[in-house]
Formats: sequence, structure tokens, C-alpha cells
Amino acid sequence: MGMNKRGLVLVLLLALFLAGCQNDNKEKTPEGPYVGGTQGLLFAFEEGEPPAAVLDNDQQEFFITLVVRNLGEYTVPEGKAIASISGIDSKAFSMSSLNTKNDVDITGIAKDQSFIIEGGEELLQFEQASYTNDVGADFGLTMRADLCYKYKTEALTHLCLKENVVKKEIEDVCDTTNSNLPHFNSGAPVQISNVRQNTVGSGKVQVAFTVENVGNGIVYLPESFTNACTGEKGMMDMVKISLENPQNNFKPSCSALGKSDSGNVRLVNRKKEITCTIDTSGLQKVSYQDLLLINVDYMYREAVTTNLNVENAV
Repeated sequence: MGMNKRGLVLVLLLALFLAGCQNDNKEKTPEGPYVGGTQGLLFAFEEGEPPAAVLDNDQQEFFITLVVRNLGEYTVPEGKAIASISGIDSKAFSMSSLNTKNDVDITGIAKDQSFIIEGGEELLQFEQASYTNDVGADFGLTMRADLCYKYKTEALTHLCLKENVVKKEIEDVCDTTNSNLPHFNSGAPVQISNVRQNTVGSGKVQVAFTVENVGNGIVYLPESFTNACTGEKGMMDMVKISLENPQNNFKPSCSALGKSDSGNVRLVNRKKEITCTIDTSGLQKVSYQDLLLINVDYMYREAVTTNLNVENAV
């Protein structure tokens, strides 16, 4: 009888262990309204396009193709992912254009209740190429592909507001001063951090946050690139920021945005501190939590390289 009990205990322990392993292997759905993450589009040259080596003297036609996958939460619209090739002579490779765009939307990842829907994967293909010259010897070159794509970060937080923000009441449900406001970011290479709230008078609160490029690429103003992913240095390291309250209970006034709730800012060392004030004099007398949405619009630029050998066709 004692042996049967010990056997039962071992079976139960084994079942609990296996259940624990199964739970660990399941992908956990992130808390909050967003999936989150710090990536936008991930891309690379398609295997074999271009091939490692091609023949000269117009003896071999080939394609140059990028595989693009959306790892963030913003859906890149048709025509807003622009790729450009550099490092090769378009005439020598018989190409009339070194640029291409996405001809369909590249969908972002999404959260559907307890499930995560993966982002879209698309191919950006350049026109067919062929090395036309007869050089009489093998040589190698480095091909670079730049991808500029429209993207957006959404962040939200709850502010604690009331008409007189310095007056403490028994029924207060939140604190109008908070040096670490909880907030959420959508999956994107630009993120909002260090969100905080402070009182600056009986009828005003100050909200501050940091917008930061946490990815490996470069940010540009929206619509900086339309046909080619080249140049536009004057719009580099700049983003468009807009703040809103869904109920239109208040309108932030931000010094870096020209005392408005939207505008363009330049990042310094990949980040920018934004400080805004909110007039609470017309709000209700009892404290409540109100939503602040922070939108950051930009184009993001990254690059990949590959080696290509041109061989003498005998």
C-alpha cells in the first residue's frame, strides 16, 4: 500500500513538471493595449538574389530582391517602403532604375485577445539586371540596399487631473504628482519613456516625457522620401509629435512644439525631452484619470550590404 502511494505521488509530480514545461513554452501575451517591442521592418537580401557571382558580357540575367518582414505594430501603406541600391553602376548592370517600392501594404503585428497575429512579409524586387561590359578579368564589389519606410509609434498614459491639482481631498483616487507614470508603447523603433507629471500651480500640471530612437536606423520627418531612399540630410534625426485627449477635455501646450500640441522636433543624440503644460481650471473638482495619447510619425532608414563578384565569361 505504501508503494502504491509513493507511485501516485511520483505520477502527480511528473504531471505537474510536464504542465510547467508546457506553460513555459507557450508565448505569453503582453499586458496592456500593445504587443510592444522596439523593431519596425526587418529586411535582408533574398537568398540567391543577387547570386554570389555573375558572368560579364551580358551572359547572365539576375534579380536583386529584398525580403521584408514587419516586426512592429504599424502597417506600412502601399508605396511607403522605398528601397534603393547603391555600389553598382546602373548602366553597367543594364538597370534603368535603382529604386523600388512595396506594391501592397506590409501589415504590422497585432494582438487579438490572447493571440498575437504575426506581421506581414513581402518581397521588394528590383528590375532584372545583367552586367553588360566585357572586362576580361574577375572583380568584386559591395552592393548596398537602403530601405526608407513610413512608420508610427503610439504611446498612452493616464494622467491624474482635477480643477485644483494642489488641493488634497479625501476622495482623491490618484496623485497629481507622479515621477513615474505607467505608460505603454506600440512596437516600433522609436519609443516614449520617462513619463512623469507634476503640479505647477493650482490650475496647471506639467507633463514630461522622452522620445528616443532605440533602433539601429535613422529617423527622418514623414514624407521625406517619395521615390528614392537617398539624401534628405536636412530632415534627418527629426520626427513629428502630436498629443491628444480622446475626450477633448484638455489640450497640451508644449514648448518644444511651439506651445502647441503637435509639431516637428530634432533628436539630439537620438533622443529629445518634451515638456508640456495642461490647464486644469475648467475640469471637474474631483480627481479622475484621463487618457493622454502620444503619437510619433517618421520615416525610418536602415541598410544592408552584400558582396557580388563579376566573373569573366570565357
